[in-house]
Amino acid sequence: MSDAKRAAFKNVVRHGDAAPALAIDAYLADLDRLIADHNAFRQDKVIPAIGHGAASHDVVRRVALEYYYLGKWMTPEFALLIANAPDAYAFTMDASQHYHHWAQNFADETGYLRDPNHVQMKIDFCRQLGLTDDEIRGYVPLPETIAMTFTKLYYIRRSYEEGLAVFGYAGERVAAGSGYAKTLYEGLEKHYGVRVRNFEVHAYAEPDHGDKAADLFRLVATTGMVQRRCREAIRNYLLVAETRVRAMNRWVE
Repeated sequence: MSDAKRAAFKNVVRHGDAAPALAIDAYLADLDRLIADHNAFRQDKVIPAIGHGAASHDVVRRVALEYYYLGKWMTPEFALLIANAPDAYAFTMDASQHYHHWAQNFADETGYLRDPNHVQMKIDFCRQLGLTDDEIRGYVPLPETIAMTFTKLYYIRRSYEEGLAVFGYAGERVAAGSGYAKTLYEGLEKHYGVRVRNFEVHAYAEPDHGDKAADLFRLVATTGMVQRRCREAIRNYLLVAETRVRAMNRWVE
């Protein structure tokens, strides 16, 4: 490499690293403002309609099918968060934080701890509503569901930090704070006569997972480069999540 090219390369690297990191509390406060401005749960009309018994049975069945496809696509990918954990080579598993959390989370999601595997619970939800296996297999999800899911999976595959930002900080943590699982569990039992284990489990498990994800994110969002990448990942995920909610809202409008 010529001296001129070497100098140009160094300038590019320095330019990319130029912006300093924000203090972590300031950075998270900025992310929380971004999330509040684009919080899909606050825009959702379907979950409250089910909670109040105002949604038709056809809408409830379609919601169940959408949840099945979310679980089917997402669950196998959690293993990437284990593989990419920055402390995967800790002296003992108990000495790790990231690796330990995601290993336990994956075991829970796939049915090796106290609850059934989460994809099966979503199939059971569909069957409780009278859907056949052929109907479950043949359902075509909303394009917005496909976009949201695979945007999230893109970032999980791209880097540990971006995956944690999107799935954990802007995903599990925000979902837990919305109370969606409790609303669905109680509404489905009261108004539609089904007790859905999937939402019972998420109502008690998600708050803990969300808090832990936020704690883990604080440990990795420490450089300017990582902070910029994670903010963009969260923004992109939120934008497609909003489009999905708007599409689903049309079912009850």
